[in-house]
Amino acid sequence: MPTIAVAFPKPDYLSALRRAGAEVHELAPERDPLPQALDACDGVLLTGGVDVDPAAYGDPERHPTTEVDPVRDAYELAIAREALARDLPFFAICRGVQVLNVAAGGTLIQDLPSQQPADVAHADETTPQTIAHRVSVAQGTRLADLLADRLDARGEVAVNSRHHQSVKDTAPGFVVSATAPDGVVEAIERPAGRFCVGVQWHPENFWQTGDFRALFDALVEAANRYRRDRRA
Repeated sequence: MPTIAVAFPKPDYLSALRRAGAEVHELAPERDPLPQALDACDGVLLTGGVDVDPAAYGDPERHPTTEVDPVRDAYELAIAREALARDLPFFAICRGVQVLNVAAGGTLIQDLPSQQPADVAHADETTPQTIAHRVSVAQGTRLADLLADRLDARGEVAVNSRHHQSVKDTAPGFVVSATAPDGVVEAIERPAGRFCVGVQWHPENFWQTGDFRALFDALVEAANRYRRDRRA
């Protein structure tokens, strides 16, 4: 059973990972120093949460709506950079995809409603599973392969959404693998990586129905291969 490192998780993340067959190692900055904390791990999941400090991607101005956690930023950016350096299987969700992009050299839109206004519900908190909009998944991407059974004839899938920031400049070595109807980046991936995918929506909230289980299964499968290769 592969071990997946996850910091600052809520219950749905843990349930989704365990249902996919992972052993979860919950990381905390006060208890698990880096990079040693990743030595016994076979993969990484970055979760949702507050905004990434714009200083981390060279933006000197902070939008009034931006809420940051310096301790979490420092810890998760370090996790992301170390995981990328090791080519650990990596899955990032919501804030996690933003951390991943920044850690790899990309930038973010700080506030979609004011900086890129559109008639798309990116922050719908009616319920965790409320469908907010559809996303278009790029053909030929890892994400398209994973979601093949859920995509409609136009290559789209319905998602929930609870964010006001998003990827702006995609990090070097990454490609955009999904977009919202207004062009907002909904997923990125690193084609050269063992497994490195990030999505802006919250697939973990559907762990009971299994709607996006393929994403977690793929992380665990990649972690299993990493574990075998490491022990070979």
